[in-house]
Amino acid sequence: MSTITLGLSAILGKTGEPARGNFNETGYTRYGLTYQDTAKMTQEDGEETEFYSEENDDPEEIITKAGKTTFAFSIMNPDLACLKRLFGGEIAADIYAYPDATADVEESLIIVPRKGLKFQVPRAKIKAKFNGEFSKKGLLLLEVTATVQKPHTDGLKKLYVTVIKKTT
Repeated sequence: MSTITLGLSAILGKTGEPARGNFNETGYTRYGLTYQDTAKMTQEDGEETEFYSEENDDPEEIITKAGKTTFAFSIMNPDLACLKRLFGGEIAADIYAYPDATADVEESLIIVPRKGLKFQVPRAKIKAKFNGEFSKKGLLLLEVTATVQKPHTDGLKKLYVTVIKKTT
């Protein structure tokens, strides 16, 4: 039976890798509300290297390298804790101080659509940037890109997918 995946219920993250790919949401928290039509998953085309001999027109060997997988989304209601989480820096007396140097942020993610396939990424490199429009029709957004990476934990795969269970 095929599964249609659509909508978004939550994007959750936490520092550190899970022990295994089991979709246990304990310790995971939301980044905030995701701005409409910004949550996307992209998988780049892989790269092939072909090796030819002088004697033949067809390749003797082909080596394939997978393309990278990214999840991108925009947060429409960031708070100070979210800024610290995504950029580093400090919070003191309800004031966020942006860091002097770019922070390396890695988190594990769980992406939960409204229905269909649910994704777990044990290790992702997180990059964020402001995209703000200060007008009556604009919002301050945090554009987030999470690039899937090979986990450090032995036996852990880079991506897990399961079917969301129907509730009655």
